[in-house]
Amino acid sequence: MQSKYSILSILVFSLLTACGQHISKQQLIDKYTDSTSKFIEIDGNTVHYKDEGTGETLILLHGTASSLHTWDQWSSRLTEHFRVVRMDLPGFGLTGPDKLDRYEISDDIHFLNTFLDKLDVKEAHLIGSSLGGRIAWEYSIEHPQQVKTLTLINALGYPQDSWPPAIQLAMLPGMETILPWLSSRFIFSQSLNDIYHNQSLITDTTIDRYYELSLFPGNAEAFPKRVKAKLDNHSNKVKEISTPTLILWGKEDKYFPAKNAEYFLADIERATLKLYEDVGHLPMEEIPGQSSYDTINFIQSTLNEETDQATPMLGQQE
Repeated sequence: MQSKYSILSILVFSLLTACGQHISKQQLIDKYTDSTSKFIEIDGNTVHYKDEGTGETLILLHGTASSLHTWDQWSSRLTEHFRVVRMDLPGFGLTGPDKLDRYEISDDIHFLNTFLDKLDVKEAHLIGSSLGGRIAWEYSIEHPQQVKTLTLINALGYPQDSWPPAIQLAMLPGMETILPWLSSRFIFSQSLNDIYHNQSLITDTTIDRYYELSLFPGNAEAFPKRVKAKLDNHSNKVKEISTPTLILWGKEDKYFPAKNAEYFLADIERATLKLYEDVGHLPMEEIPGQSSYDTINFIQSTLNEETDQATPMLGQQE
């Protein structure tokens, strides 16, 4: 299903509504960090991350134009059972752009491997949403001994019939220079209407978070470079995934259709699928209780199978 907003209408409204808002780097850091925020240097980049809880290590990878904040509700639940690590990927959030403009999936895999090495993480459960899912599943192929389970949430992996209008706009030639001048709260407000099926979640606070983090120095210039990377190819490699995999999918996703979830299920030998009715692209935000519950039980069940121990499952989700 296409958005009612065309690339041309977004371009026109962006020109009319862009107001050149400026928020300093320090103001953004002050607003979008808390006592659990940490920073680490990786390949010359200062990476914003959080490392909370104890137990088996879970790594949470967000999607395009998002940030580690997308996992806030999940993290509050998961840290009761696990060590939970999440970061702003290069080009997004408070991490900002990669200094060498490295945005192919191979670059993300190198980044993640270096990040885990810095944190001395030898094994982990990888959980990725959208772009984060694309990074997670290819990482599991290249580093199978390091990935204990894999959870894919409305993940990239198969050729796209279409992209969200804002991404299509960013793919146009020359957008690295033009887009910073076009960036407006309007773009993010309308894009989120397509991403969330539950429109009540699109609050001023949510819109501000996406928009304001796009103003972090260098993120607007990085966005076109990010989306021009080869993200929906190599689907033939999905069959190489050997890690136990949980596939979570919102059936109302407009751009990452539920048929892709079925493709993942067919191609991955050890896969389980849960489809959610009346949920869009971000199940971890739209139904945090149910989706986190399903993920926790999947991980615990997989661990029990490997250790041949029958430990009780969790109670019903909140």
